Amino acid sequence: MNERVMRSAIIDLGTNTFNLLVFEKREDGLCVVHSAELPVFLGRGGIEQGLISDEAFERGMDALRRHKRKAESLGALRIKGFGTSMLRNARNADRFVQRVKDELGIVISVIPGEQEAELILAGVRQAIPFGTQPALVMDIGGGSIEFILATDKALMWKRSFELGVTRLRERIPISDPITVDEEARIAQHLDDRLEALYAVVERQEPHVLIGSAGSFDSLARIVMAERGAELPDEVLGLRFTALEYDALKDRLLRLPRAERLLVPGLPEHRVDTLPYALIAIDRVLLAGGIRELAWSRYALKEGAAATFG
Repeated sequence: MNERVMRSAIIDLGTNTFNLLVFEKREDGLCVVHSAELPVFLGRGGIEQGLISDEAFERGMDALRRHKRKAESLGALRIKGFGTSMLRNARNADRFVQRVKDELGIVISVIPGEQEAELILAGVRQAIPFGTQPALVMDIGGGSIEFILATDKALMWKRSFELGVTRLRERIPISDPITVDEEARIAQHLDDRLEALYAVVERQEPHVLIGSAGSFDSLARIVMAERGAELPDEVLGLRFTALEYDALKDRLLRLPRAERLLVPGLPEHRVDTLPYALIAIDRVLLAGGIRELAWSRYALKEGAAATFG
């Protein structure tokens, strides 16, 4: 390791997963040493009540211990955490943050949704080239969904909506497989709350929807599997058409859970929330008449590394 380059780690504490990034910040950009996610389900059973359950508390602590061990084994000299939707809203979030600091020495910054959106864009910009036409970035989390409208020169608009897939699942339970009526209820729920986004999209006409993190990571792997290939670790972005997406969405939504478990590229911890993510993406594509999609491997933790690393 170059002695002049300090190795650091970022942990993104999401509502469903805790994501680790071990990196070096060099003159020519970010050098990723290791990236990993652990399912935690911090919001399970309490997200709509604004409470981290005792079981989720312990799952979170266990995941952070594992991430800390891995980061230190790779030579990370400092570890910083960023908390998002669940830690923004849970009444006992302060107790979790304090315990992490006391037991593990990791300081967690609980960031507002607007800052989360900015860091997501900072991550995506490192993986996907932007042009002079506006692009819409969508980051689907368990607790919230962030949207950012940007060009290569400017951040035009950003907003965080508390419409993550875990929240949607608690608000609108679905059958196995989902029924057409349930699909319509979820779509209407999203439409009622995304009017501000739809107004901006109608006015600015973004030409592409760029997805990052969580559900989009799985979607990218599924798209590649449909093409008969795996998603290489070194690939930072993937483009596909709305036609490809529509065909995939229609097929996946009709599958019962047992068959979704067998879908190549879909991890088990996203099997139950995938239908909600697919419907959310579909509503945004329809609202904007967007016919091109892209996936970014980089998201919040890479943005945080570039900004604070």
